[in-house]
Amino acid sequence: MNTQLEDLSNELLLDILDYIKTEDLVSSFWNLNQHFNNLIRSLKYLSLIVKKTDTLPSSLFSQQIVRVVIVTLIDIQLDSFVNLRSLILNIATENHIKQIQPHILPKLAYLSIPIVFESRVTKQLASEIFSNRFIFLRYTDLNLINIPNIFSWSQSPSLHSLHLSSSNINIIPLLLQSCPQLIHLQIRIIDEHDFDPTSLLNLSEHPLRNFLFIQSQPSTFVFNIFPLFSIIPNVKRIDFRLCTRSFIDLIQLISKSFSQLTCFDCHIIEYPNKDEHIDIHQIRNIHSCYSNIQCTLREDCFCLYTTKRTLM
Repeated sequence: MNTQLEDLSNELLLDILDYIKTEDLVSSFWNLNQHFNNLIRSLKYLSLIVKKTDTLPSSLFSQQIVRVVIVTLIDIQLDSFVNLRSLILNIATENHIKQIQPHILPKLAYLSIPIVFESRVTKQLASEIFSNRFIFLRYTDLNLINIPNIFSWSQSPSLHSLHLSSSNINIIPLLLQSCPQLIHLQIRIIDEHDFDPTSLLNLSEHPLRNFLFIQSQPSTFVFNIFPLFSIIPNVKRIDFRLCTRSFIDLIQLISKSFSQLTCFDCHIIEYPNKDEHIDIHQIRNIHSCYSNIQCTLREDCFCLYTTKRTLM
């Protein structure tokens, strides 16, 4: 006896439909019959990838779509996706950015904009994000954000994970102040500025758990991030990619400052190379998290220390 797709139970059919792209649901199953229409209408968590040549099915399923990935420069109206939770702009225009507003996407929980826009484009968006206008937002990747000329941020207690780049290291205290429940911070600093420790005076102990600090361009400039350690003592995971004058002094300070440290990764250049006779085993014995540290490259004037887990 032959079994047709329609002979399967609704539960099995829904499981199958869950694995099918939204655009394929439209082209292959929508209006096949009323039974399939009803099943598709019952799907609650549809995901949509918008490419250049796609015909948007938003008019049919906009209220069911909770995740949108944009990979096109064509104009897309986001206001129809009233239940959108996740928005990823792999390719985007200024018009796309301007639509990311609390009244348009009130349920947004995940926002990723990995491409670089001019600061004027993202300035207003940053102000709304770090002032709790998106009350459900938990994760954001904003790429380039700079310190506002007039500090217009308040607080965004919903944010738990933040990835961004900035031209000025002094944005870090502002981020910690604006995100009191932040657990994960990954920041790439693209310009050379001295850190101002007075910016920490009004900050209390922060619950940050993961701290990834990346010095963007190869440089012998040393960021003095040591004062930061005192306000983030709960950090458990560290990944540093930077330049330092003394590698062993740095990791000794890290081991003393973070009693809960469970994971340490690095891509650290020591310049100039002062500790020519440091035994790698001595370094690894400072803390159990340092067991993967290795001296990857040693030259006359510098030494590169890395961990096996570090991905560049």
